Amino acid sequence: MNPMRGLGRRKLVAAVVIAAALAVSGCTAAEPEQVATPTPSATLPDISTIAVVGDSMSLGVNACAEQGVCEQVSWAVGTDPAVNSVASRWGQLSGTAPETMALARPGAGIGTRDAAIRALTDSDADLVLVLVGANDICTASMSAITPTETFAAGYADLLARTRDALPDATVVALSIPDLLQLWRVGRTDPTAVKAWNSSTSCTSMLDNATSDAPEDEARRAVIQETIDADNAAIAAACAASEGCISDGGAVNAVEFTKAEVSTLDHFHPSVAGQAAIAAAAWTVVEEALVP
Repeated sequence: MNPMRGLGRRKLVAAVVIAAALAVSGCTAAEPEQVATPTPSATLPDISTIAVVGDSMSLGVNACAEQGVCEQVSWAVGTDPAVNSVASRWGQLSGTAPETMALARPGAGIGTRDAAIRALTDSDADLVLVLVGANDICTASMSAITPTETFAAGYADLLARTRDALPDATVVALSIPDLLQLWRVGRTDPTAVKAWNSSTSCTSMLDNATSDAPEDEARRAVIQETIDADNAAIAAACAASEGCISDGGAVNAVEFTKAEVSTLDHFHPSVAGQAAIAAAAWTVVEEALVP
């Protein structure tokens, strides 16, 4: 017998024995030992119903191929995988898809909160997402803008009555998006400017979109100041409300690209824009509710 061949066989047998021993101990030579972790759903709070209060932005308006509501791409309660909404992410994490309630309405502002509160009162929502305020600033004229004092009082009332209706629910107060950043994205696009000029829905901000005249710059400065003041009011109201979590400006910090803005009105978020809001909001929800 060739002694080298016998040596090779002995090495092979030894290798097999070592491999078998490693397998019994739960290890392999190529992979590190895996430490078992608890299933996330075992430690998560019970969130069986998620509601969203807000305006057209939370309904996916003008994000799809046709104008109007397109709830399946809502950043909050949508089902489209391309968006990966807060509700979808919670379902993936917990293993059970939550029920959803879209209590947002096109054109809604803080002054129309009663309808949402009535619906919340009749619900069993465990998580309430609130994104409201854009329509209090983005108006048909500067004189129609909701004063910050009025907005602040209304927002505090919304949170207080939501707490009364749903004492055990978690409320997430999301900041108003950077509306002027949306204007900056589209102001150099002739198609966008033409669409804005044909609409009166947000003249306070979009009027004379390409102008850098002092009066137009001053008007936009007022818009920016109002956004900042209203977001401060949202944070303050949330801090004073038990069970409320502020997003710390996360949604306001989203910087939309041209691809993340609707090609129908060049203002509402597109599907990609909805996904960007969903990602920002989810970070807040995850930090607050996931151990």
